[in-house]
Amino acid sequence: MPRKPSYAKPPIDPWTVAEPPQRPVPAWGLSLLLHATLLLAIGWLVRVPAVGVPPEPERTAGIVLTRQTREQVEYFSDADEDSADSGARREADVEDRLAEAEERPGDHLPEAADLPRDALAALPAGESARASGTGDWAATLPPAAELTEGQGPSRELGEGTRTSVFGAEGQGSRFVYVFDRSGSMSWFGGTPLAAAKAALNSSLQALQPTDQFQIFFYNHEFIQFNPKRSDNPGMFFASESKLAQAERFVFGVSAVGGTEHVAPLHAALRLAPDVLFFLTDGDEPQLSAAELNRLRRMNRGTAIHAIEFGVGAAGGDENFLQRLASQNNGQYVYVDVMQLGNRGETRALR
Repeated sequence: MPRKPSYAKPPIDPWTVAEPPQRPVPAWGLSLLLHATLLLAIGWLVRVPAVGVPPEPERTAGIVLTRQTREQVEYFSDADEDSADSGARREADVEDRLAEAEERPGDHLPEAADLPRDALAALPAGESARASGTGDWAATLPPAAELTEGQGPSRELGEGTRTSVFGAEGQGSRFVYVFDRSGSMSWFGGTPLAAAKAALNSSLQALQPTDQFQIFFYNHEFIQFNPKRSDNPGMFFASESKLAQAERFVFGVSAVGGTEHVAPLHAALRLAPDVLFFLTDGDEPQLSAAELNRLRRMNRGTAIHAIEFGVGAAGGDENFLQRLASQNNGQYVYVDVMQLGNRGETRALR
């Protein structure tokens, strides 16, 4: 039987260090390393500012106030207060320098003792004052009457203008005329309407340019002075041009139709005049107690003067026109149309 070959082992070098066997890395270690890497990456991303938001400045420890607006965030800290304090100190230094400058000799205002005891004595007086354009110059002006021309207003300050219609006198600055133009005003040859027109024109001429007026003529409906043809004419100042236009308006009115008192009276009171002159020859239809009460409630301080045209002597019983005037701080006047021609009150308007 043949012998197995023998192999001699190499001799061991005592100076050679044997390497330890390689061990595989455990799974939990790899997981720990991966998580640590992710945390570092997240922390770095958090420190990167968002687009459009300014980076927050580094501040030392302390109290920081912020004010956030739509565009930016502002931070306020102790350093800001220090800068404010330094600004205040600079302002104080400036004030101190100004105070020192005021205290320098020769730069201050004179004291009371330095002023002359009688300062008025230094002013010019008498003829020398007038010659130099100073002094009592008001005494050299002409009287006020010489500075104006023509006739002044017919009223005193605060009293208002006085004007009348057939003796019923009103006072104020706002006047409204409500005149009847129904068919009966054309009777007796048209005398009633002609007399009413003349009295109205005379009353308007007594107004001042600063007064205001409006005119209503009515039958079963009403018309009013409206030279501008506006939807709401209102009141007009009594200038020469407006009075001329009003005269032409009145001259063109004719008497025709029935009688309806309420609507024009309501329209006139809405203008809130000081005085309302109401002229009619229509005793029918009468204003009822309810209609009179409504007119009184609508009234805001207007004096209503009622002028009644009638034939012959006035009746003894109180009628609605008398009640209308008495309930609204006005006067009642009765006019006998048979006497109008004798009184010269039928002058036609031209």
